[in-house]
Amino acid sequence: MTQTMALGARARVRTPGKYIVMSTAAALLMVFGATSLLKDLEYAPPINIGGQSGVRAAAIRADLVPLREFLIDLSPDQSGRVAYLRMTASVALPSKAGARALARVRETEPQIAERITFMLRGLAPEDFGGEAGMQRVKAEMLRRVNLVIAPDVAADIVISDLVIQ
Repeated sequence: MTQTMALGARARVRTPGKYIVMSTAAALLMVFGATSLLKDLEYAPPINIGGQSGVRAAAIRADLVPLREFLIDLSPDQSGRVAYLRMTASVALPSKAGARALARVRETEPQIAERITFMLRGLAPEDFGGEAGMQRVKAEMLRRVNLVIAPDVAADIVISDLVIQ
């Protein structure tokens, strides 16, 4: 047997290649299957309809109206330290709202910015803590936007950038 090995016969080395190929194929199948299932779903943000907050509409597509960047000094925290907030946000309008609501948000943008600025100045850095804190801040911002653009209704506030120093 050693003579055949010495004469140039090769020993067969088994590699896990077929397992690598099968696991890669399975992962790709799961990814493509999940994306094909999710592509028909639409994002339905919480909206305020008739005083009932948190209602999710089934097929709402939102048009985003960007607001100016906010640079605000927050209320002092529990230790007395003053923090600063830089935030970029947009108002999400339901697609059913139409051009009138879009024009209304754009023409009342200074009033919206003023109300949001006054609200944010009364907050401390701890108020932004966690998901629940951010949801409360966004809900209050949405309430103030809806007060300004009434009778039109915004669907959500989208915060794209938030820095607290």
